[in-house]
Amino acid sequence: MAKTEQRIAISFRSDLKYTELSVLVLGFIRKLLDIPEDVFFKIEISLREATNNAIVHGNGRDPEKRVHVEFLWDRERLLIRVRDENSRQVDLQALEDKIHDCQLLSFSGRGIMIIRSYMDRFEFHCRPGGSEVLMEKKLT
Repeated sequence: MAKTEQRIAISFRSDLKYTELSVLVLGFIRKLLDIPEDVFFKIEISLREATNNAIVHGNGRDPEKRVHVEFLWDRERLLIRVRDENSRQVDLQALEDKIHDCQLLSFSGRGIMIIRSYMDRFEFHCRPGGSEVLMEKKLT
C-alpha cells in the first residue's frame, strides 16, 4: 500500500451483533473513498461473511474470545483483515473440497466462496493465537 494509507482497527467480543459494528466502520470508509454502491455491496457481504465466520467457526461464539478487524486503505485499494482467537488448526483444503464438490448447502465453506468471488484478493492463514482472513478490493 502507498504511504498515504489510512488505518482503522477494531476488536470486539464473539457475538454476532458486533458484525454490524464492522459494517458501520466500512460505511464510514465508503464515504471517505466514495465507493460505488455495487462495489460496496461486494465488500460488505465479504466483510459480513468473514466476521461471522470468525465469531461462529473460529471462536465458537465464546464471549471470552475476541474478533479483530483491521481496515487499511488508500485511493487505489481497500484491505481488510479479520482475525479470530481460534486455537485449533483449520483445514482450508477440506473447505475448498466441499466447494469444489458443490456442497454449497454445507454449514461451512460458502463464505469463502463468496469472498473469493467478490474480492480481488483472498488469503487465509492459521497463525499462533488465531486464524486470519485477508481480503482486498481494488478501487480504481
